[in-house]
Amino acid sequence: MTANAHAKEDAASTHVLAQLASLLRSGDVQAALALTEAASANSAKPAEAAPEEAETDAVGRIVSPPLDTLSFIERRQSGGGYNYWANVPAASSYADECEIGGRLAEEFASFIGKYHNNGNGALLGSIVIDMEKNGAGRGHKIGFLNTINKYAMGAAYFLHADAQESEHPWVKCRRLGRELAEALESTGEQQFAYIAPKGSGTPTLLFGHLDYHPSTETLNGTPEQGQDFSELFYELINLAELAEATLDILREMDYTHGDGSRNAELDRVVALQRVLCTNLARLRESAEILDGPTKWLAA
Repeated sequence: MTANAHAKEDAASTHVLAQLASLLRSGDVQAALALTEAASANSAKPAEAAPEEAETDAVGRIVSPPLDTLSFIERRQSGGGYNYWANVPAASSYADECEIGGRLAEEFASFIGKYHNNGNGALLGSIVIDMEKNGAGRGHKIGFLNTINKYAMGAAYFLHADAQESEHPWVKCRRLGRELAEALESTGEQQFAYIAPKGSGTPTLLFGHLDYHPSTETLNGTPEQGQDFSELFYELINLAELAEATLDILREMDYTHGDGSRNAELDRVVALQRVLCTNLARLRESAEILDGPTKWLAA
């Protein structure tokens, strides 16, 4: 199927596949991931118009120019079809052959990346067959196929990225802890964070100031001493936890005397300890207002 259209191709732009290959060759996997995410975002934009004499894939509706657009493919003079390894520049050495093969592979990868229809998806096999048939040098083959292999390796990495082994919980905790420490440092304030496991009964994440005696400035510019009560709030947390730990110990004690009678004194102590824990918990909740960057000034 042939469709006529007009398109103006920006010769200054470098195709994302060529950039991706360069990053993978240098070993910069993180940058390659970022580039792939950017390319995925750009793929949502409307597609450009098709070039003249374009051939459209009937299934995928992907518009592609004739294959002899590639410098090393030419249309056969008789019998129809293409010669898939033709007009390849001569080389004076094995290194030159490798360079030529790699360059033609970059051209091929850019082409199929831009025009990824079903027909172009089967193009590599025809190229390799005609390489052998038309006497391609060993360097041509190595340069061409090694370059294609790098692209395939990059695609395989993204394909199997989700199948990688999950991060160990302690490794994840330490990594997130380092990130949190860096984020706290970037605030420019002397802060610290306290993290408690989920379900521990305390707030999961608490923040405080390392400097508990900050000062503020009044509107006229003269320093006025403020007071930070975050320390008091955290002392209440420690006191409440100490009371709960004491209650746990009392619960594990033997409540009967040697003669089998109930230990009434211990019952009263436990009851009082329960009251203490309840009131400390309420006091701790009310004192949360004292936590944070607020500086309290005398009236």
